[in-house]
Amino acid sequence: MSNLLHVGLDVGSTTVKIVVMNDKLETIYNDYQRHFSDTKNTVCNCLEELVNKFENYDMTIALTGSGALSVSEFLGLPFIQEVVACKRTVEKY
Repeated sequence: MSNLLHVGLDVGSTTVKIVVMNDKLETIYNDYQRHFSDTKNTVCNCLEELVNKFENYDMTIALTGSGALSVSEFLGLPFIQEVVACKRTVEKY
């Protein structure tokens, strides 16, 4: 079993959703939290929980959602617009 996990983080207008898939692209974890307009702290809390739960794993991460652009900037991670992400998924599957 690989120690590489794939993380998707969706920062929306009211919630933060996170999903983790293993190397077989099976969902092994997900979470859904309201952010009450405090996206930065909610995202940081979600990521801290994730790191604690999967501390011995390497991870890729993709960010999307209406609030993810600012999150991608403060985390230094790439952002993908959600319509583009959906289009790529439909094309692949």
